[in-house]
Amino acid sequence: MKESAIFGWVCQALSNCTALSENEARGTVRLVLKDAGLDPKLVNRKQMSVVLTRLLPGALGRLKVQEPKELCVNLEIELQAAELDSPMLTVPEDVFGRLAR
Repeated sequence: MKESAIFGWVCQALSNCTALSENEARGTVRLVLKDAGLDPKLVNRKQMSVVLTRLLPGALGRLKVQEPKELCVNLEIELQAAELDSPMLTVPEDVFGRLAR
């Protein structure tokens, strides 16, 4: 199974906004997700928003990326507006969210 569209979008956006190569961006995001107990194949928009606002800025700061907090806030805003193809039911939270509607 491939990574989620959200994971791919964040990695591509991160490599476009920084001096990180695409592989460095993917590795950084993958490690942050692993530390948070999340799977790049299953991460959803809500989970990635938390990662972007709370966890990724620290990792980017250690990599000497300029203004990591501002960068991550901007990425989170863009992620919320992005139209991404993702599986309809990827994690239990999505299933229960749909059932509650």
